[in-house]
Amino acid sequence: MIAGELSTLKTAIRHAGHSEDGKFGYKINARYGRGNDFTLDPSDPVGAAVLSTFQEDVRRGVVAEPGFVDPQQQGPLLLSPGQNQKEDYWSAAVNGHLHFRPNASTQIVGSGGWNAGSAIFYNDLGEGFTYSNEYYGQIRLNHKGLFAQTYYIKNDGGNDNNPVYLNRTGIIVPLERTHFEAQVQYNFNLPNFLNSEWTTGFDFRNATANTENHVYGRNEDIDDYRIYGGYIQSKFRFGDKLDLFLAGRLDGYNFTDDNTFSPRAALVYKPNQFNSIRLSYNKAANPIPASDIYFDLPVQTTPVFNVWNLGGITDQTFGADPIIDWIIPGVPSTPFSAGFPLAAAYQAVNADVIAGIEALGAQDPTLAPLLPLLTQLLQSQVPAGFSGGIFSSDLNGDPLAPTDVSTNLLSTLWAYELGYKGLFWEKFAAGFDVYYFRRTQGGGFDQVSPIITLTSLPQDLGEGVQTTFQPLLEGLLQQNGFDAATAAGIAQQVGTILNGAYTSAGQAFLDGIAAAGLPFHGIVPTEQVPQTGFPMLAFGYPSRRGDEVNDDWGFEIHTKYYFSEVLTSFANYTWFNNPSGMAGDLNFPQNKIRLGLNYGPEFGFKGSASYQWNQAYTSNNATYPGKIDAQSLLDVQLGYGFTNGLTLELSAVNALNNEFRSLPGFPKIGRLLTGRILYDIK
Repeated sequence: MIAGELSTLKTAIRHAGHSEDGKFGYKINARYGRGNDFTLDPSDPVGAAVLSTFQEDVRRGVVAEPGFVDPQQQGPLLLSPGQNQKEDYWSAAVNGHLHFRPNASTQIVGSGGWNAGSAIFYNDLGEGFTYSNEYYGQIRLNHKGLFAQTYYIKNDGGNDNNPVYLNRTGIIVPLERTHFEAQVQYNFNLPNFLNSEWTTGFDFRNATANTENHVYGRNEDIDDYRIYGGYIQSKFRFGDKLDLFLAGRLDGYNFTDDNTFSPRAALVYKPNQFNSIRLSYNKAANPIPASDIYFDLPVQTTPVFNVWNLGGITDQTFGADPIIDWIIPGVPSTPFSAGFPLAAAYQAVNADVIAGIEALGAQDPTLAPLLPLLTQLLQSQVPAGFSGGIFSSDLNGDPLAPTDVSTNLLSTLWAYELGYKGLFWEKFAAGFDVYYFRRTQGGGFDQVSPIITLTSLPQDLGEGVQTTFQPLLEGLLQQNGFDAATAAGIAQQVGTILNGAYTSAGQAFLDGIAAAGLPFHGIVPTEQVPQTGFPMLAFGYPSRRGDEVNDDWGFEIHTKYYFSEVLTSFANYTWFNNPSGMAGDLNFPQNKIRLGLNYGPEFGFKGSASYQWNQAYTSNNATYPGKIDAQSLLDVQLGYGFTNGLTLELSAVNALNNEFRSLPGFPKIGRLLTGRILYDIK
């Protein structure tokens, strides 16, 4: 039993036994846990900003033709959690295992169980809450060199009474799924051929899903995920000190016509029993997950636009001349090559500008006689043309053009590694690994649609008004008896006044948009997002570098010192050269340090302490981008073991309460103190 801070309460029990002849055995496990999670704090500026994107209610979506959830339509109300996170979580599980061993070389094991729980979650789709029941069954056979197993998992993905949902849309995301896997493997030796050992096998994996069109949308009927492959592996011994490992694997997939071959080779040299050197090469094919292939759903809704996530099975394109959907109310869509229609800004500010000109005319005798004519002129038509000064970027302000994208459903990783492990004076274990990676880019969650920010609208509006109305005013003045030179001079003077007035009004127009909470002005949707009559900001899993190969390398040093059989210490250091990059790249601290001390006798006082430090780095996660501060964390555990099987423990995770965020926009994680009681009857 475990209890502690954040209302933590967990309990578990296991019972195992066997028949007198040792041929039958069984094991039963049961566990239950609940508590409160670290959540976003509304009094914290970061937490408040994220919580402001949450919806108040949770609803079932309205599925529109041809099979996507339309966020503009409200489905049945299921619950109203408000703009906050449900901090309480729980989990439970029961499973059983039956073992049958008819002889020393044969064993049959059957397993089955149930898992359930609910908790908040974070992923590429944003923040959400999950609930599910999961059932599984497995059977496996070992007979001499033969190993075979198959298992089946079914997860109900929640229901309307306990739904899985996204906070930023308030729409459920049910994901009922099944997973079936079968494996057959055979091991044999060829003593007369380099004293070799061989393993060959075949495996098959099939995952299916039913999302009720809420998650996979228009891909609902094509969302199976199957992988099947065969492999062979061998170990050759060249004397007592040198071993060679060779392996190869061939895989096929249902979601791509490509087949992949993955070879592997390793040399292990052991000059003595205390030292070994390893040199390895591995080429691996990495398919992206099923969800990243088939997603087709809204992931955030706002009063002026929606965010849509589209999986990699579909290329996202913009057409010959992309369209800008302006999120400013009343402004029609325009071609990307044109820009913002000056008429829209003119109509929005015209009444205020005319009022200002009339006020100015009341103070200027030379302008007053022209006011009726000028007012009539300004109300008679609008300036033509567009403001072409736009900045196309992502939500972080980095340049992003409306460029067609596709997704590599498979990426390739080449890994080269040199490692050493040794034991000195029978007390000090030390080793290092140097690794070099070459990889092609798979699909990485990222923004596809650019946002558009107006950069020169005030100046363009002022010049557009002057260009449009100055010649008209000059002509009207001539019609009213002014000679050409006088009419041109007056028109020039008034045109300059109009330019300044509408330039100022254009800036006020942009300031008003910013004050209304619109940080940008338009969106360039892809041709594949649903057409709902509402601006759609497209996200997806683009492979922007295509088949370009990326190179990374790093190393790790690990040590362990044995003061005695029960007292040990360790120290590890890791360095990697690529702490950030494009979406889908490796994304973690460049430097990491781990230190620890463990005292663990079977009975009596016991304890451990571990320290970890992670260097600050920049996250390239499209949902949670930004800087992650350095982490300095200390974990401590103290306990006492009694001879009757009772053990008492007290643990402190992040004992110094150095609060940190795992990713930008995540809750702050602080200290967690818990106590544990373990009773073992042997």
